[in-house]
Amino acid sequence: MMKENWIIDILRSKGFKVTPQRIALIDTTYKAGHASVEQIYKSMKYEFPAISLTTIYKIIATFLHNEIIKEIHIAGKKKIYEMKKSPHAHHVCTVCGRISDIYIDTEDLVKQIKSKGYETTNPAIYCYGICPDCRK
Repeated sequence: MMKENWIIDILRSKGFKVTPQRIALIDTTYKAGHASVEQIYKSMKYEFPAISLTTIYKIIATFLHNEIIKEIHIAGKKKIYEMKKSPHAHHVCTVCGRISDIYIDTEDLVKQIKSKGYETTNPAIYCYGICPDCRK
């Protein structure tokens, strides 16, 4: 139960009732790094055989709305989800498809965009290329 304390803290800080399914969805998403609904569902089905895909979608929608998780849009892929993290870019390997987080400060980018009269609420940077493993 000790490993779940940070998850319980997140749920309580957002005013949610702490349920095993909500804990499991956060834990699954966190461990996966980046996961599709199908991956989350498949992972959770072992622990909760009666859980439905509809329930997964409802929890995800609620967590998105409350900024617990974030939706990632990669061209040509299904939507994927990750835990809300500090600002970062995503590198998508064009060989194996792996998505890696590249931590960068997006504050300067947002300032530059704002100086041109635009409002940016969710900067997202996607880089495509070959990951270190595929380059070997």
